Order: sequence, then C-alpha cells, then structure tokens
Amino acid sequence: MISAVSVTSVVIAQTDAPPPLVVMKGVKDVQTPEYKQYQYGMPLDISKVVKIEYFIPDKAKTYCGVIPAAMTYQDSKGEKQGLVYLYPETSGCDN
Repeated sequence: MISAVSVTSVVIAQTDAPPPLVVMKGVKDVQTPEYKQYQYGMPLDISKVVKIEYFIPDKAKTYCGVIPAAMTYQDSKGEKQGLVYLYPETSGCDN
C-alpha cells in the first residue's frame, strides 16, 4: 500500500549515464541490492523506501516525458531490495 510507505530520501540524478538497469547491472557490493525491472502487476513487499533516484536525460532542469527511475527499499523482512521502473516526469510539461 503506497500510503503506508515512508520516503527517506529522493535523489534526482542528472547525468548522461545509461538507464539505471544498465548502470547497476553486475554490481556486487554488499550495500547495494540487486535491482529488478518492474513489470505491471508484480507483487511488491515494500516496508520502507530508502532512496529513489530519477534519471533525467541531458542534464535538463525540467523534462516532460517518461524517464527511468530506481528505488531502493526494505522489505517486510528488513532486507534491502532494488527496483527499476519508468516514471512520468512532468516538470517541463506545459499542460
């Protein structure tokens, strides 16, 4: 349930880096969870959101369109998980 989720931090990453799934693929750090690609209807066990990153292209201050995003969260067992998904960025939209 989204209303029960508390967000600890939100980061807007303005880089020319590839989408987060490519950036995080193969990372084997103990602190970094393995990121899964979100698919519609996927059951999620989110107890606490640790961090959300938005990847706005071309170092734009505002953008209108869909951008990749990554969420790090703790599940109900207290284990860190990672999820990559698409986010509708509307900061540069006129209407």
